[in-house]
Amino acid sequence: MTTPLPKLVEEFLDYLRVERGSSPLTLRNYLHYLTRFIEWLGEHKISQNLASISAENVRKYRLYLSKLALSQKTQGYHVIALRSFLKWLNKNGYKALPAENLELPKIKDRQVSFLNGEQVDRLLSAPSMSSIVGKRDKAILEVLFSTGLRVSELTKLNRDKIDLERREFGVVGKGGRARVVFLSSRAAEWVSLYLAARRDHYSPLFIRHKGKIDPTVEDEKMRLTPRSVQRLVKKYTRKVKLPVDATPHTIRHCIGPNTRIFLSNSIDIARDLYFRQNDIEARSLGLNNFLVSKSKVIGKEYHIGKAYSLWADGYELVCSKKHRVFTLALEDVDAVQVNDLKVGQYILGVNKVSFRGTAFVKPKLARLMGYILGDGVVSKSRRGVIIHDKDLSFLELYQRIVTDELKTLSKIEKAKGSNSWILTFYSDQFVNFLQSVGILGHANIRRIPEKLMNATEEEIIELLAGIYDAEGNSRGDPRYFSASKEFLKDIQILLLRFGIDAHLLERNRNVKLPQGLVFNHDMFTLQVLSTKDQKNFIKLIPTLKKDVQASEGYGEKLPVQPLLHSIFREMQNKEKGLVHALEVELNIKSLRNLAEIVPERKTVGKFITFFKNHGYKGKKLDFLKKIHKDKNIKWLKVRKITPVSTSGRYSLFDFTLSPHQNFITDGIISHNSYATDLLIAGADLRSVQEMLGHKNVATTQIYTHVTNKQLKAVHEQFHGRGK
Repeated sequence: MTTPLPKLVEEFLDYLRVERGSSPLTLRNYLHYLTRFIEWLGEHKISQNLASISAENVRKYRLYLSKLALSQKTQGYHVIALRSFLKWLNKNGYKALPAENLELPKIKDRQVSFLNGEQVDRLLSAPSMSSIVGKRDKAILEVLFSTGLRVSELTKLNRDKIDLERREFGVVGKGGRARVVFLSSRAAEWVSLYLAARRDHYSPLFIRHKGKIDPTVEDEKMRLTPRSVQRLVKKYTRKVKLPVDATPHTIRHCIGPNTRIFLSNSIDIARDLYFRQNDIEARSLGLNNFLVSKSKVIGKEYHIGKAYSLWADGYELVCSKKHRVFTLALEDVDAVQVNDLKVGQYILGVNKVSFRGTAFVKPKLARLMGYILGDGVVSKSRRGVIIHDKDLSFLELYQRIVTDELKTLSKIEKAKGSNSWILTFYSDQFVNFLQSVGILGHANIRRIPEKLMNATEEEIIELLAGIYDAEGNSRGDPRYFSASKEFLKDIQILLLRFGIDAHLLERNRNVKLPQGLVFNHDMFTLQVLSTKDQKNFIKLIPTLKKDVQASEGYGEKLPVQPLLHSIFREMQNKEKGLVHALEVELNIKSLRNLAEIVPERKTVGKFITFFKNHGYKGKKLDFLKKIHKDKNIKWLKVRKITPVSTSGRYSLFDFTLSPHQNFITDGIISHNSYATDLLIAGADLRSVQEMLGHKNVATTQIYTHVTNKQLKAVHEQFHGRGK
């Protein structure tokens, strides 16, 4: 007997509710769309069973929808619901029309709204601080901007669930998925000011403020609704006369990034750079001489798009597919979109970016902070710090630092049931200091604080030594270990200040807990690979782990094989016997090897000598000499390009620089015209959720508009020229 469609729809909705965790609103919509289809079948005297979902009936139904007063988007929702239903039917063994047979109607691309930095500042400053309503609205805008929360998530917050000291809280989002959300210090401050001004007992974080407080009114009746938040955002948008129709959705796309950018005397992340005032200088690479110089940041924008992770020889850049990096051509360096990159190609990176830095703490204190960052426990409630190690002499050194620098008593004792030793000391002042600079939280979300990232070289050396004492490889070549990828990327960028090349590696690890449960998580290793860099690291970083030593590494490779092959082909047209000479002088027996094998730097030097000895001259040889000679650049082999998440879309930053149209992003040289597209992903990618994005080049061009005359002139001069 054939199961009637209403019964199948009921089972499908149960699946969505139980297994997919769909919201009541989603369930209501799916029921509405599918019921309309079933009713249409009945009206046309068609059996309401599975066999009736035929290609012909679906075609007639869509024709029926097109004649109703429905937008293209709403018609699309009907088809999406039907496709999802068909997917579920086929997955569960029913013989149904294949879901892929249903094509969605083409919908005109939406015009995505976005705000620049000045507009965001105006919007956030719009509420009046003279009333409790203004304080509430200010806190709402700051939280939306800081966290990327959906409005429905924001209005469900209760004040007892918000940890304003740690600036984090949990939310349950779409599909019942829980995540941790992080507040900026600025947002936390405004929430605190708003709560301090309240004189009520209600649990919702954001409530209505009308008339006197009535203690008999239930909490939920006082809770601000999502619609109310939408209205207040629109109100302030109109108040400050923004040229875009800002909504809470627009604001949640302005979220802080992790991408590290070298400035003239510091390392900044994209979000902070975006909100800095004018007259900012960043480090750029002169593509004519490969020297690191300074360029002025003359324009900045943000927009929304899908983020991709570009991995190239242990360096990761998170960006959009329209972002451009640099590859090697026959006579020049060319810009190429990530979308057009292929695994195995090489992109341009930098070996060293040095700057003086700004003194922050004494070097020995920086070393202690490094060990705490690597493997310490900071307890705000106990006002103390705990570090442990199997080597007693390590802790004795750090105990002396505690005594000398903090003037604080400490004790070392044997850990119970372990071969480790524990150093404990208490200092309310030092714990508050650590918290103020950002050294708190779990190991997998730790980052090196901004002021330490930009400290002097003496402080950085001790900081890196402290981290290595805690989380470094004991024997063999230098390696750092951590559960936090962003923490190791911070270290990777710090090592570039000293010209040390370190590669980030990822591995998945299974740990079996005492209860028998298996815990699966990612671990990361930052490894210094080349022998030269290993020796520099050992010489520079005074770690207590004395068995660290250089191993036989690899030579630096230059991806000039197409250039070598092109020069050789030109020479063949003028001189006979070159293939034999190539075999005799360079031991290369096949032109295929010449075109495919990536040579090391010393081998390229031999080729240059070979070409000169055989009388070759020209621009290609001059360019080859430049690539071979310059040691401040490196070429990174693209290993993979993957979406950051399957459904997440992120806000992206654009920066425009002059005179050089590039800048240094997480060790990779990035182009800045045609939408630079740097990722902003929140503190550690966890606070960013589904966001709008662009699908094609036409949509991307929306974001390449120019905001001032100087930027427009630069854009017109350099846009599309690949430099």
